Amino acid sequence: MTNSFANLAPGKDPASFLVSLNPSSLYVVENASATSIISVMSLNSFSGTVSLSLFFPGPTLTTSINPTSVTVPSNGVAKSTLTVTAPNAVGSYTIVVVGVATSHGKTSYSSSMLTVQVVSSQDFTITSSPSNITTINGATNTTMITVTSVNGYTGNVSLTVTAPFDYISVTGGQDPLRIVSGGAASSTLDITTSSNTAQGNYTIIVTGTDGSHSRSTTIVLQVVDPIPPAVIIESLILNGHHFDNSTSLTLSLQNTGNGTITLQSYVIRDSSGDAWSLTNWSGPVIDMSMSGSANILIGSSCPSCIYTGITGLFFQFQSGQTYTVTVTTSRNNQFTFTVVD
Repeated sequence: MTNSFANLAPGKDPASFLVSLNPSSLYVVENASATSIISVMSLNSFSGTVSLSLFFPGPTLTTSINPTSVTVPSNGVAKSTLTVTAPNAVGSYTIVVVGVATSHGKTSYSSSMLTVQVVSSQDFTITSSPSNITTINGATNTTMITVTSVNGYTGNVSLTVTAPFDYISVTGGQDPLRIVSGGAASSTLDITTSSNTAQGNYTIIVTGTDGSHSRSTTIVLQVVDPIPPAVIIESLILNGHHFDNSTSLTLSLQNTGNGTITLQSYVIRDSSGDAWSLTNWSGPVIDMSMSGSANILIGSSCPSCIYTGITGLFFQFQSGQTYTVTVTTSRNNQFTFTVVD
């Protein structure tokens, strides 16, 4: 809203000026700063010095104007900058910029209003692991969706999936995810192709939403010929396992495929679905027809792991319990094994 006033002389259009703001509304994160440009435009050949000040109809904000007065040329424009620093309080604020000029005993003024919407700095991120999957017709693969608190965010994040559902089915997963300050939670999705799914690349978008907060992660699904020529076929079998201690498990894996296999991430779940995951795992490299050992760590032995589940329920291995381990290769193929302590 912009207003312009002047002392009027009968029968004569007064020389005056108009104050405007660009932008006239700001969205600012808590404790952050933003600017709006104040323009003072000459009307009817006005020229002179215009002093700028601020009026707050409601709660005040930390602000500054630079410069606090401008010299407006006849039929021209002068500019200043209004800087606003948001408080640590979410809400809507109003600032009125007032310009005043006095000449020969006559005073002119103009005003313009700026609305400031202060939004929370609390947020969350959403990732998928793996985010690239190679599969064939009629196969099911899984990906883990992880939502992580940023700047103390706490809340319930609802997940929605956008996918070409005529060709691909996406099921499963906990929804919504409850996120606590400084924490993270994960949900596992099953991605299944049909016998009629054409070869090619498909994009699946998973969006997490809580009120005005919305974040997305993209999964690229590549459907290939089940027996393509000169294509590496990865295959792993479990020859044995050993629980080294309460937070360490070693798998003995044999590569029965036709190429070298590198393991890059794992997820281990107990019978209740509580899980430890490590996405930046420096796993073993197993040559064709050879065996290798994969060390699966949880709890205090794995500070880089993400835990999803009931707090305190799965922090060490228990004798007699059954666990499911899913390992992902550098080609984004997944293999799942069941072990008993």
